[in-house]
Amino acid sequence: MAKYWFKPKSYGYGFYPTSIEGWFATAVLVFLLILSADSNNFFIEPGPTDDQAIRFFLDIILFAGLATLLFEKKMKEPLQWRWGRKRRKKKR
Repeated sequence: MAKYWFKPKSYGYGFYPTSIEGWFATAVLVFLLILSADSNNFFIEPGPTDDQAIRFFLDIILFAGLATLLFEKKMKEPLQWRWGRKRRKKKR
């Protein structure tokens, strides 16, 4: 039996970590985004230039896309839009 790292959200599109491996992978993603922000001078006064800001937002899109592709393989159910649990009608 395969161990799943992520569980799909009940509402909307997305997933969240449910195992230590999933939390570690999420922490690595956040760390990479912080490194990207630091290399684009987001933490230095007076702030980034327009080119640095564009580069940072492109990095966010790239990292999020790659993480979604990799993390989706460690999910129990496919990634899709969800409207919550289906309610059963009560029989009288």
